[in-house]
Amino acid sequence: MTSAILSIPFLLLSHHFYQNDEQGYTFFLTLIQLAGLFLFIYLNTFLKRFLNLRFAFHETDNYIDFLITITIFLTIAGIGALYLPTLAEPLELFSLLLLVSFGVGQLLFGIKLFSVPDSLQGMLKPFCLFAILTGLLIATIFLLPLASLTGAIADVMLGTIFFRACEKPEKLNVS
Repeated sequence: MTSAILSIPFLLLSHHFYQNDEQGYTFFLTLIQLAGLFLFIYLNTFLKRFLNLRFAFHETDNYIDFLITITIFLTIAGIGALYLPTLAEPLELFSLLLLVSFGVGQLLFGIKLFSVPDSLQGMLKPFCLFAILTGLLIATIFLLPLASLTGAIADVMLGTIFFRACEKPEKLNVS
């Protein structure tokens, strides 16, 4: 939920800095990318632990690790393009390849997630469908703005799943 909520103010601030050609724009974009990276790593690591401990479900572990790795490389490429303008074009092309890979990984993650042995209080199927749709939209590249919307919806669903899980603690499956 935090990701979905913070993305709009960050987008507006980024646009403000860009339009006014203010100093610190590059530093601001670096901070946004690093904050997004750390938030993504935290949330996906938490999701992985949640699935592992609550349901002894490990089928998505490699997909989550893959998505985290791709996000790290995307962040490095994005920051590199900001500070190394001579490498900006090759880094942008590399980022496009990473985005396609991320989209495919997200799609496969959503498909595998259908195998969780619990409905997550009715939220599993909608979350899986939005994860798949987001992955498909990201992989097409030109539908990225729509992927931002479906990704934000999936983030809100994931937050709801986490909040509901906290309300209803269950016996942990430690394997």
